[in-house]
Amino acid sequence: MSNRLSELKEKFQTQLDNAKVKVEEIKLSANATITEAKAKAESKISEVKMTLADAQVVVLAKKEAVDASIKEFKAEQNIERAKRKAEHAEEYAHACIEMVNAAIIEADYAIAESIIASVEADALS
Repeated sequence: MSNRLSELKEKFQTQLDNAKVKVEEIKLSANATITEAKAKAESKISEVKMTLADAQVVVLAKKEAVDASIKEFKAEQNIERAKRKAEHAEEYAHACIEMVNAAIIEADYAIAESIIASVEADALS
């Protein structure tokens, strides 16, 4: 019976040793998987950071483009206002010139009437 116990003990010891080897293999495999997962996670984090940085650059460029567009629009609006103001001033100047011309014509009539009245007065005296 001692042989039988020795055989069983050896058999169980062999199975235990095999199980220990398998546990070590699983530990190594698990550690490799964990290391690989960490590397993938760090890679993804780096990718996300780069994408975020790229997105920030794009957003900043769009913001600058919109700001430039707004400035250009305001400048165009100011130019249009200035043009309209110049046109109104020109129209007012033309109207004033017409009024001066009408006043000159009226003054010419008044001078002519005063000359006629003066001549008539001299003729009556």
